[in-house]
Amino acid sequence: MSDYFSSVTAVNDSANLSCRGIEDGLADVVANIGSYACQVERCVGILLQRFVYTDSDRCSPKATSLALGILKVFGRQMSDGGEIATQRAISGLLKLANMSYLSSENDSSMSYASDICSDALTCVANAMLLKPECRAYAAEHQCIDTIVDIMGAAGNDSTLSFLCARCLFLSLNTIECAQYCVEQHRLQDVLGQTANTFLNHDDVSTSGKFSSQQVLTEILKAAMGLCGYALKWIHTDKISSEKKLVLDDSFPPDKAVDFILLLKVALDTLDKAPLEDHHLASSTKQAVAIVMNFSTIEPQAIRDIWLPRDHMWKHVDTIFGLFKDIVYHVVDTFSDDNNLPSVIADTYQAELTPLMLVLVRLVSEHPDVREHLFYKVYPKDAIDFAVLPENRPGMAAKLVRLMRSPDSGPFSVSTITGDLLLALLGNDIRQFILTVGYGNAAGYMVARHIEIPADIIEQVRESSSESGAVNPVTGRYWSQEDTNQELANMTDEEKEREAERLFVLFERLNKTGIIKTANPVCAAAESGRFEELDDCD
Repeated sequence: MSDYFSSVTAVNDSANLSCRGIEDGLADVVANIGSYACQVERCVGILLQRFVYTDSDRCSPKATSLALGILKVFGRQMSDGGEIATQRAISGLLKLANMSYLSSENDSSMSYASDICSDALTCVANAMLLKPECRAYAAEHQCIDTIVDIMGAAGNDSTLSFLCARCLFLSLNTIECAQYCVEQHRLQDVLGQTANTFLNHDDVSTSGKFSSQQVLTEILKAAMGLCGYALKWIHTDKISSEKKLVLDDSFPPDKAVDFILLLKVALDTLDKAPLEDHHLASSTKQAVAIVMNFSTIEPQAIRDIWLPRDHMWKHVDTIFGLFKDIVYHVVDTFSDDNNLPSVIADTYQAELTPLMLVLVRLVSEHPDVREHLFYKVYPKDAIDFAVLPENRPGMAAKLVRLMRSPDSGPFSVSTITGDLLLALLGNDIRQFILTVGYGNAAGYMVARHIEIPADIIEQVRESSSESGAVNPVTGRYWSQEDTNQELANMTDEEKEREAERLFVLFERLNKTGIIKTANPVCAAAESGRFEELDDCD
């Protein structure tokens, strides 16, 4: 008995092999798949021609399933996807997947049909990964129609749901594609309903090879892409109709309701997905990216999703709880590490920044949310002005430490932390400085181009000798004795690092024009009040 490819070569192209011969020949290929490493392109061409482009050898569900399984393996071995990454192949594979699965829902051959469908979708997804240029082929209307139809019919089949979501995620890369998906399929609802299936069922109650969390993550990735391009489409139309530039990062009220199911699913995902070793789970990261696209104020239906009437703080507390856990872990683990800024940038930036942006929006748009979270950060009667803000117990001190990071880009952790603290303090810059200390706030104020209030400067002059007055530079009561004691407790290396930090800070303040004064570090060095340590000291 010869293998399938030898049999095809031995007969005339127009001749058909027996069904049993096809099945046995393909089974032999599967058993010896490694021996075809040098013939992959030729074999792929034969399989596509006889099973995808035509039905020449599509004699039985078993034969087709075997052929697609082989094609899936070979497709992964070609660095650029080979012929599978062509428009004809992608269109044909999706057509075959649709025909096999949707026409066999009540057939005894359903198991073969499911395998054919999943292998065809896998071939398409792999081709798009290996050759991104071919993603445009899968974004054509008939291909999108097929993928959406299969996802809608997949039910709790985790394999098909995952693969459909991945194909949608990879093909959703233009405004036009997003518009078609929303207008013709209401894809946001299809994704939301499918996500709900896997959010509310454990792995035992689903079928397929992927876990519920894996499927949920892939669906939310597709939903995130849809939201991103749908926003561009909606705001482009708005700009055109209003004849002016409108820039926003959220759905306008009249469009937000159309995506309300995605908002609900994303918030429910945040409520249910636990942290993984102080990191957001993959599904949670996607969920945060989705909720960032929604206002928390209007319309009322959206507001009620954010702040449910029967449990107003449910989502607010969840988001803050996730944020708090990561902040405590980062600051407590790395606070004594000089590499804290790089640790944040490399490992936690992508998790902390989106969470804080959502919290800033909630706090800025809802006074009651601001009050609720204010007392979580600054518990009543817990602000001890005898202690430096960064050394106080609790969440507030952790945030001050994050804000002090020298990385001050507009979306850096330190800058967004400052935004959150300022929002919690009612955007009162004077209270902000008194609470966190100007020395801690200066870098943030430079990044946001915020000027120092004149009365703060005057307060420094007038209150330095007053008992019980707060030094706005440090955020602590005036106490020269405490300062001397703190300096006495510092090592020479710590003093040098602090001097360097102050030097850089004052140079930045002078250059930006926020203050115009002599750099105290330079002045101290010139006066001989301290000298630089040798490397060997």
